[in-house]
Amino acid sequence: MSIPETKTQTIVWTVFVRITHWLVALFVLVNFFNDTGFWHRFIGYFCLTLVFARVGYGLWLSKVASSRFYMPTFASIKLHIHEIRTQIFAPHIGHNPLGQLAVYIIWLLIILLALTGWLSRTDVYWGEDWPVDLHMIFSNVLQGLIMLHIVAVLLMSRLQKKSLLKQMISGKPYDTTR
Repeated sequence: MSIPETKTQTIVWTVFVRITHWLVALFVLVNFFNDTGFWHRFIGYFCLTLVFARVGYGLWLSKVASSRFYMPTFASIKLHIHEIRTQIFAPHIGHNPLGQLAVYIIWLLIILLALTGWLSRTDVYWGEDWPVDLHMIFSNVLQGLIMLHIVAVLLMSRLQKKSLLKQMISGKPYDTTR
């Protein structure tokens, strides 16, 4: 279920959502190229803190509907895929069902990365390969999902004639047909 778009809608993404989005994106990118050490761990745990803050904000604090969460149903995902095929979209703001699902998977991967990174540094698992191997797998899956996210944002912006990137920068709805 996507959030219906209204004429009075003045904001798609709040400042808090935009700041956490871009900080997580930046820190994930930095950590992908910063393999180990203090800064890698610091940035990783800071990302985890941002994810938890964003989840708390979406569950309890946000008054903006598009910044809140919903669980996409199989039917809503199927309908969204049909909309992509027909290129006829029901008006909405915020994440479409596939985008919302991707958000949850990205956050889960960040949580799993923090957990496996932490486990690899504990006395119990020090020197064990499996936490490091899992950490690497989760990192690669996250990078693949981020690339898919970028392609999907560009594709959906084009199909819907809406700049989703500008929405995530300004917070305001942006229609490219205006």
